[in-house]
Amino acid sequence: MNIFDEPSKYVQEIVSKVRIREDKLKKFKGKTMAFVFFTKFCDVQCSHCFFRSDNEGFDLPREQYEFSREGFENFIKFINKSNNGYLSILGGGEPFKKFEYIKETIRRAKTDRIVIVTSGMWGADDKVCKNMIGEMYEALCQRKTPTKVVLRISMDKWHIAKIGIDCIFNIIDVFKNFFADKENFELQLHTLTGDNSIEKVIEHYSCTKTDGKKYVSDNEEIFKIGLYRYGLHFPDGYKISVGIAQIFHSNLKVNLRNSNTNQLEQLITLFDDDMKYNSYSNPSLVKNKNNEWGLDFLISYNGNIATWGNEQLYSLNNLYTDSYENIISNIYHNIISYSLLDKGYFYRTQIINEVNPLAVLRSKAIHIRDYAGASILEENHTILYYAIRVIQDYLKENVITLEELSGLSKELLTMINTKKGILKKIYESSSYSIIKQYMEKRVFNENEWKDLFNLIYFGHYTVSKEQIEEGIQYYNTHADKKISQLEDVLENSKEHYQRLIERLTFMKPEAKRLCMENYEKLEAI
Repeated sequence: MNIFDEPSKYVQEIVSKVRIREDKLKKFKGKTMAFVFFTKFCDVQCSHCFFRSDNEGFDLPREQYEFSREGFENFIKFINKSNNGYLSILGGGEPFKKFEYIKETIRRAKTDRIVIVTSGMWGADDKVCKNMIGEMYEALCQRKTPTKVVLRISMDKWHIAKIGIDCIFNIIDVFKNFFADKENFELQLHTLTGDNSIEKVIEHYSCTKTDGKKYVSDNEEIFKIGLYRYGLHFPDGYKISVGIAQIFHSNLKVNLRNSNTNQLEQLITLFDDDMKYNSYSNPSLVKNKNNEWGLDFLISYNGNIATWGNEQLYSLNNLYTDSYENIISNIYHNIISYSLLDKGYFYRTQIINEVNPLAVLRSKAIHIRDYAGASILEENHTILYYAIRVIQDYLKENVITLEELSGLSKELLTMINTKKGILKKIYESSSYSIIKQYMEKRVFNENEWKDLFNLIYFGHYTVSKEQIEEGIQYYNTHADKKISQLEDVLENSKEHYQRLIERLTFMKPEAKRLCMENYEKLEAI
């Protein structure tokens, strides 16, 4: 028997039974950082954005795409228990579509710093702009504990082409004229490498630029490292900080089969450099001023929550179903997620590269930092190999003992005690593939199979000709179709790309069911 032919069974066994003793666990007790998406919806709809957001055609429950009131309240509870030092309300979906949540976060979140990322589209009307900024400042004044609020405008050629620049000028004018002396209420601009959109601000206001610094943080307490940062000085003495980030070319359908080698190498180099310099080789942690480390959380619009780069689609945490205490416990006691906290990004890629270099390549080439973990840990047999190798390393380091593993199945213990080279050969001799993984699903979904075939066509998975033929036969039988090759189901529609996003971001099933049940109860009243 080859355990890699039934990987899901053994992955679940490891996740549920393998525990590192509390006295052996590293605890990262520094101030935490958190990034949250309140919504997936956006009116700008930039074509290069990972979310490719639109505002129609979404299914129930709506909590799959944006926080409900319950989701928001659970988010506040989580932040207020997390020893947070830096909270970023992200764009992707436009957060100002949930303006009430922004104001309540400013009033209620226990954190040292709140950064709100926005396109600024809402600032097109100068009166509305003034009122909204005023309401944010009023919310800040209503807090019981001090914090700093930063409004960060994403300004680049794509946004300007969609929304113009007058909204940016209106926002700058409000801050410059009414809040220039408020140290705890700040405006920042943010742009991308090679983009000259900021020159329009410099020209409009006759600003001067200060010398910039590379790889610096936007604050002095929690090190959120950016590529480059400089200042704009206005004639009246007002100053704005400008951050510059790398352009990430998000593409879930990147062609790994026939892509230009140089282009792929550039994508990978940029991705790895970001991990090395901006994330200290560990996206799940954030460095504090006192050299302590804290957890770095990513909270999705559907309530899913993980530390950055640590999403595991077979073992999700969600604000609708899991308490703060349970989420933290799951992160520390799932040996797969803990190993990323403990050993970092490059440790994980090195192990996975032993048997599935295509998974490593795929996770980098799609150029989506947010869900790189979900991509690299998508195939069950690869997850199992990684988990076994992690256990082997912890045994060598005496972090785990064989006695503590005695409750595992005999076949799993045999693999744990197998040398790396032989373990690799056993993995490679397995007939398991992503095709088999899809065949194991209880419910057949035609669109899911078509999307998988598209990605196989573009070289995202290692599958043999025989495995592809087996998958096509399975698809034809269950979909009542007669396709003969992958090319027969190639698709390039907006709906298709939205489904590819859903493959990496889907809501925890238990949370989705709970929200749907709540919706049905309200409908019945």
